[in-house]
Amino acid sequence: MFRRTATGLATFGAFACAALSGGCADLMQRSTIAPEWFQAKAVEVKGEGYPELAEVPELRGSTADQAEWDKTRKELQAASARFDRDLAAAGAIPTDEEIRARQAQLQALLDGSEAATDGVQP
Repeated sequence: MFRRTATGLATFGAFACAALSGGCADLMQRSTIAPEWFQAKAVEVKGEGYPELAEVPELRGSTADQAEWDKTRKELQAASARFDRDLAAAGAIPTDEEIRARQAQLQALLDGSEAATDGVQP
């Protein structure tokens, strides 16, 4: 008995939802009292009002300043070379274990435990 009632209510609910949602499907076109922003949003949601990709102008930079671009390229290459030299002069990058060991030594130094520093100088 309960099963039939539940099935009947579910079927009725499905039909009711379908009937009620049908009225909302065309709301954007039937609305005559909607504000202007709503009409504009309706056009946007439908995908209308956007330009075709072929109609969008393409901005292109001037190629007359090639000398300036060459100068900038050379400056950037020089800066990159300086960076590589400075990195090489700094030595090898320490491993995670070396960094943790150094941190432990410095922490022990701050805590006042001279024995744990193993000769580390501040």
